[in-house]
Amino acid sequence: MFSIRIEAEKFLQYMENFTEFFRQSAIDESAQSLGEIRKDMQAPGKPVTYPIDWDSQKQKRYVIAKLSEEGNLPYSRTDQYRDGWKLSSVPQGFALSNAHPAGAVGGTIGIGKPGTAVITNIDNLQTWQSKIHRGRWPRIVDAMKERLKDINKRIVERMSKK
Repeated sequence: MFSIRIEAEKFLQYMENFTEFFRQSAIDESAQSLGEIRKDMQAPGKPVTYPIDWDSQKQKRYVIAKLSEEGNLPYSRTDQYRDGWKLSSVPQGFALSNAHPAGAVGGTIGIGKPGTAVITNIDNLQTWQSKIHRGRWPRIVDAMKERLKDINKRIVERMSKK
């Protein structure tokens, strides 16, 4: 005769422990992945090429006025963008951010519906990057796709090491 016995109390305790273990592994792996994305985004951009391919005359006027106001004409790279990437803890996990106009430099993230912040399928991400920076600075979407493509596998691997 063969039988399997499951003690409900012990099984429920195991499942609670497993859930917490999985949650912590996912949090740890997410933090590590965002740290890698941050490092990717801090890579130095290639030098500007002339003539500059502005997105619009309005952009050209704005950028030149801003650089003039800052006393940065002729332009010299300040590394504010590279140094501006911040990884912080938030109630739902972690956030990677940079100040305006980082979206123009590293690209923006769009997933269709405006204001939607939850990414469920990384392959459906859309992006915009200013023409001035295209091909010269890493794009956030490319870094995310590369670093998050196998996050599920890495979470399981992290769990198996504990």
